[in-house]
Amino acid sequence: MKTTILWVLAVGLPVLASADDAPIVDHQPVPCTIPDKAISLCANISDDNEVAKSRIYFKRSGEDFYNFVDMQFGGINYCGTLPAPLAGKVLAIEYYIQAIDNAYQPTRTSTYQMNVQAEGVCEFPPIEKEASRAAAIRVFATHKKQGKKLDEAFSSAGVTFVPIAPPK
Repeated sequence: MKTTILWVLAVGLPVLASADDAPIVDHQPVPCTIPDKAISLCANISDDNEVAKSRIYFKRSGEDFYNFVDMQFGGINYCGTLPAPLAGKVLAIEYYIQAIDNAYQPTRTSTYQMNVQAEGVCEFPPIEKEASRAAAIRVFATHKKQGKKLDEAFSSAGVTFVPIAPPK
């Protein structure tokens, strides 16, 4: 009897341990965008329990530090809006999507490169179509060296930049 109970417990433990997995992020990488237009990126994010946070981390290609924007659930998927890259100042944007569940288990996509190309060259740019979202972008710094304002390669129109708070 003891052997049977121990065997059942041993076999059941891996199932119980994997019952709370990290979120799954399904995102189709965006190869290009156009300058001077806010960018909308979306992903299907699921979890065996609850998605607590989802964010898009982004930076101008070649920069040291990422910024991030929070994503919102829109009924089908999670979307976030990035500030518009300025013409002539950004050749490419590096980004990834990260999600965290209510058990604080994180997962993230690979890092992708989105080239900034002229209108007409980029066939399907991920332009933010809702003016209200493009006018209310909240960008967070990830390092104190980013200072108190958004990278000059991105438009600050409609953007609130949140720097790293100095220690008290």
